[in-house]
Amino acid sequence: MLYAISQLTDTDQIREYLKTDVHYAAYTLGDLEPPYSEHATWYAASRTGEIEGLALLYEGLTPPVLFLMGDVPALSALLLYGIGPNEVFYNIRPEAQEMLESFYILEETNPMFRMRITSGIFKPLENPIDPPTPIITLGKEHIQDIIKLQEEAAKADGRDAHDIAFSPDMIKDGYYRGIYQDDRLIAAAGTHIVAPQVGMAAVGNIVVHPDSRQQGLGSLVSQAVTQALLDAKLDLIILNVRQSNQPAVKIYRKLGYRQTTRFIEGAARRR
Repeated sequence: MLYAISQLTDTDQIREYLKTDVHYAAYTLGDLEPPYSEHATWYAASRTGEIEGLALLYEGLTPPVLFLMGDVPALSALLLYGIGPNEVFYNIRPEAQEMLESFYILEETNPMFRMRITSGIFKPLENPIDPPTPIITLGKEHIQDIIKLQEEAAKADGRDAHDIAFSPDMIKDGYYRGIYQDDRLIAAAGTHIVAPQVGMAAVGNIVVHPDSRQQGLGSLVSQAVTQALLDAKLDLIILNVRQSNQPAVKIYRKLGYRQTTRFIEGAARRR
């Protein structure tokens, strides 16, 4: 039986399907809310009227994000239909990698952990270091400092600064925290998305200047953002971390974050 491909607009229908794998789909649950929903287009593959494969094309970032969830044959039908632009940043389950490779050249393949925290398992740092200056809330007046810090860190790590999923609009949620030294931002952390209607937030953009690493500053700003989100009574607080980045995984575990699922992300272009 052939799959029927359709564009979905019923947010309740999409939400119920995403909740069948809430940890993998956590980011996309947030994309159902404004302002993120303005950039999101949803597609489904079905043979019986029920969603068997779901694709989200999120065009609020460059390149657009392609999120795939569901049965591999149904996802293949979506891509065969032509959903997905020439260049994407993809999110898939490991079992869908081979299928995706038949449509896209995977220029990056990053195995990831998704980790979650709740108020019941949050553990404030024991004997934290004293930062050179107090941790502050970062606002729009700090955007250029954040971008500069990210660029310097990316250069030191041999990464393209464009790989960092940061948009100045992310500052508006009010959860970015940072540490300055000698009028230079040396550590920052924030959120990729905050969706109060579903009680969801994704911690991200945690960056420490190359000259200030191995001092515990990343832990301090990560804790500050996590505490602010918990104080706001958000329940589904998650973050992504590369499986190979064990120092970061260790930091998050110290704070109480627990691994919930595995997935793969990276840049890709159409064959």
